[in-house]
Amino acid sequence: MSAALVTGASTGLGLETALTLARAGYDLALADREIGLLDNVMAHPDLAGVTAMPVVLELQSEASIRDGMASAIEGLGGLDTLVNNAGRTLLAQAVDVTWDDWDSVIGINLKGAYFAAARLAEHCIDAGKPGAVINIASTHGLTGLAGRSVYGISKGGLIQMTRMLAIEWAKAGIRVNAVAPGTVMTESRQQLLADPDLRARMQARIPTGEFPEAREIADAVLFLAGAAPSLTGQVIAVDGGLTAE
Repeated sequence: MSAALVTGASTGLGLETALTLARAGYDLALADREIGLLDNVMAHPDLAGVTAMPVVLELQSEASIRDGMASAIEGLGGLDTLVNNAGRTLLAQAVDVTWDDWDSVIGINLKGAYFAAARLAEHCIDAGKPGAVINIASTHGLTGLAGRSVYGISKGGLIQMTRMLAIEWAKAGIRVNAVAPGTVMTESRQQLLADPDLRARMQARIPTGEFPEAREIADAVLFLAGAAPSLTGQVIAVDGGLTAE
């Protein structure tokens, strides 16, 4: 049976992804920056048929990444899949971004994801077994948009990280892929798009005319987690065709 660690698993895409993996039979390490954030998730009925454990993992701390990954490996008897989902957004004009803003967004979205992936690869290589890393990127990493510079840069970096690590770990049987969602109507996005005019303008840019749903992102992650050995270094945009134009 496969075992996966999902970062940012308490809400939104992370929660939907964790539950989708559980329904597919994956044992799970559910990671977030505070253990209490995972209480409601651990009680979810979809986890009843698998082994699931909460893990504290702060992506701005190298020690926390090492300790969290080690805890998951020990608690589940090994790991073969990592979903780098946790991230921080930032809506700000480039001239207003502070040094601390930059460090926080890049530290969580890119640096933390990199070192989490490295720890999974280290474990898989030592155990002589294949593995899979799925990075949750964004269409902001594929296209330009005003007011999202640091976030887009972090996601663009995550996409290039996907390619670089896929090549480096290919002979070890560790596949690295990414999902780049468009705007998904999670609870936080619903708040940001409460203005009906803004929501309509954004929706009009999407060829399908619909925002992707969280389950669609989770299904893409599930597909990549169990994909063929040759499927590596790829980015799947789940965005209603937005980046195809």
